[in-house]
Amino acid sequence: MSVSVERQDARTGEDDAIRSGTTSISNCLLAMCALGAGLVLIATGAGSSPVGAIPLVTFGVAALLWSVVVFVRDRVPGLRASFAGAVGAVVVWVALHGLASLGVTTVPPFLPTLSSTVLLLSVAGVLARRLRRVTLASTAPDELELDALVTRASRRPHREPSTGRYVLTLLVGAAFVAALTTPALAQTNAGAFAVPHGSLHSSH
Repeated sequence: MSVSVERQDARTGEDDAIRSGTTSISNCLLAMCALGAGLVLIATGAGSSPVGAIPLVTFGVAALLWSVVVFVRDRVPGLRASFAGAVGAVVVWVALHGLASLGVTTVPPFLPTLSSTVLLLSVAGVLARRLRRVTLASTAPDELELDALVTRASRRPHREPSTGRYVLTLLVGAAFVAALTTPALAQTNAGAFAVPHGSLHSSH
């Protein structure tokens, strides 16, 4: 009974967001993180050897498509598969650095590796928390009920965020993602072919 109520509450929250024409804050932030990570993966893969390019571009395109789906539908498609994809992309970075040490491929640049890893782990952390609740709902409903009661008792009554708070949160999230992705993209080969930083002032 309580599990059904929990699921209904979550479903109602999603439906309210869809009816209002907005994406929930958490899902919107997830989409932005995935978007930033996807851009970095693709840009890095575009300048890598085939050993690195294939997995990086593949995961990058998947991350971009995933971010669009989450933003448009305000739902995470395939929770377990999404979590596995986020962790898998991080594993690819680790594997590429290992292969580079053996001379099999080129060494991935530091900033793209760091920024995309931070973004991917942020996504994976949120998805892991949601997976835990899904797992509790199917294997330990009593524990889920207790967790829900404690959570409800320790927080204020739920209210929809105001427009100002919604926009401010999205701006802060976008600034965070941009701060990670912009210098990372500049360090990739794709970024090197863009207009160099300070080139307009090089003649002075």
